[in-house]
Amino acid sequence: MAIRPHDVLIVGGGPAGCAAAASLARHGHDVALITRPAPPAKWLAESIPGSARKLLERVGALDALDAAGLVPNEGNTVWWADMPRREERFEAQECGFHADRAALEAAFHGVAREAGARLRTDGPVIEAAAGPDGWRVATATGSYRARWVLDASGRAGVLARRGFRIRERGITTLALIGRWTADPDAPAPDPGRTLIESYRDGWAWSVPTSPRTRCVTAMVDPRRTRLRRERGLDGMWRAELAKAARLAGRLRAGRLAGPVRACPASLYGATSHGRQGLLLVGDAGSFIDPLSSYGVKKALASAWLAAIVTRTALEDEAMTGPACELYDGREREVYRTYRALSVPFLEQAAAANEHPFWEVRLAAAREAGADSAGADIAGADIADAAATPGAPAVAEPGDRSLADRRAEAFLGSAEVRTAYETIRSLPSVHFQRGAALASVERPAVVDDRVALEPHLVSERLPAGARYVRNVDLRRIVEVAPASAQIPDIYEAYNRRGAPAPLPDFLAALALAVGAGFLDLSENPVRS
Repeated sequence: MAIRPHDVLIVGGGPAGCAAAASLARHGHDVALITRPAPPAKWLAESIPGSARKLLERVGALDALDAAGLVPNEGNTVWWADMPRREERFEAQECGFHADRAALEAAFHGVAREAGARLRTDGPVIEAAAGPDGWRVATATGSYRARWVLDASGRAGVLARRGFRIRERGITTLALIGRWTADPDAPAPDPGRTLIESYRDGWAWSVPTSPRTRCVTAMVDPRRTRLRRERGLDGMWRAELAKAARLAGRLRAGRLAGPVRACPASLYGATSHGRQGLLLVGDAGSFIDPLSSYGVKKALASAWLAAIVTRTALEDEAMTGPACELYDGREREVYRTYRALSVPFLEQAAAANEHPFWEVRLAAAREAGADSAGADIAGADIADAAATPGAPAVAEPGDRSLADRRAEAFLGSAEVRTAYETIRSLPSVHFQRGAALASVERPAVVDDRVALEPHLVSERLPAGARYVRNVDLRRIVEVAPASAQIPDIYEAYNRRGAPAPLPDFLAALALAVGAGFLDLSENPVRS
C-alpha cells in the first residue's frame, strides 16, 4: 500500500476539522482530511449562535453556510429553574444557524474542498504512530504520512483517548435524542428558536432542523435521573419530555419521527491539547455542555487557532514550542472559563430543585472552573448573561495571547475600578513607570502567526499583558508620563500608531495603573 505524504493530516470531517483544513490549505500547505465514507446521522442537530458569524467569516465558512439553506438561529426561549420565561430574539443580521449534522458537515466539506484540502473518505483511522519523520496514519484502505496530525474526531478522540482525556468525576450525562415532526395541518412552533427547559432531575432542549422538524433532546444522568427504563428509549424520552411541560406544550401538535437514540454527553477536558506534531482540536480535546449552544463556536475557535499554530510550526520550527504552549494554555482556559460561567445557572437550578442531579453538577463546575481568570471578572455583562442558559459562556476567539485574555479578565478587578475612578476625578495626573514593572516575551498571535512578543509584567499581573481591548499597553506606558492631561495622553497615543476608541483607551489606562505598570499621583500644584 503506497504511503501518501502530506504536510498535515486532519482526522475528522466535522466543522472543526474542515475549518482547520481550509485555513491551512489557503496558506499553501498540503492538507489531507480523513473523514467517514458515509454522512453523519440527520437526527443529530447543531446550533450555532449569531455571535459566531465573525469567526465563520474568519475561517472562510460564512458564505457557504449562508448559501446552504440552513434554518436561521433567531433566538432562544428559556424556562430555567423558578425564573420567569426569558426570550432572546436576534436581528436578521445577527442570526446564526440550526442544522442537522449531515447538512452542516456537507457545507463544511465544500469549504475545505474549495480551499484546496484533499478529502479522504476512507475513515475511520485504524492505526496512528509518531516517528522521527512525523506521523504515519492508516485507514482500512489507505496509508498516510505527515509532519503534523490534528485530531478533530470529536468525542471519538482517535488520538485524544491515548492518555490525554480527563473526565470530570462524579457526573455522567446521557442525551436521549428524538426527531420531532409537526402535524401536517399544524403551524410549526417557534420556527428558528432554541427551546430550553430545566426540570427536577434533568433538562431538555430543542432546535429546528427544517421548517417542520426539530431535534428534541433530554439530558439525563443515568445514576440520578428517575428514568422509565422499562419503557425503552422511546418511552424514556417521552417521560422526560413530559417533565419539561412547557417545552412539551409547544410540541403537542406533532409526533416522534423514527426511533429515539441515546448518546453519551458527559463533559471532559485533556491533560494536554498540543505538543510537537499533534494538536487536539475542538471536541477531541474538550467537550462542554450544550446548554450554552456554544459548542460549535468553541470548536471553530479551537480550529482557527490550531491552524495558526500548525502553520507557524511548519514554517518556523523554532517556534513550535511557544506555539504549542499558547494553544494548550488557551484551550485549557476556554474550558475552565466555560465551567466557571456555568456556575450561576447551576446554582439557580440546584436551589429551585434541591436534587442530586443539579447538586453534583454545581459542585463539579465550581471545582473545574476554580482557577479560571474568567471566573472572577470576565466582565459584568458576560457574567450576568451566563446566569441564564443559552447565553454566551465562551469568550470571543481571536485573543492575541493567553496573557491578554487574562488581562481582559483583570479589567473587572477592584484595583482597575479604583484606578478608573481616580483618573476620572483628578484635574491633572502624573504618571510614572511602575517601580516593579518588567518585560518578558510571551507567545502571541501576530498576523496569523505565533510570535514571541514583549509583554508587561508586574506583581499584580504576573502573567503579563501586551494588549487589552486591542489597546497597546506598552505604548500607553511610553506616552503617559509625558503629559498631565488625559486628552493630551490620548492624542499622543493615537499619533504613535493605530488609534483606539476613547472608552477602550481609558479602560487600558486604568488597567495599566491597577496592574502596577504605571504609578499614578496627582500632579503637584506649582506656586
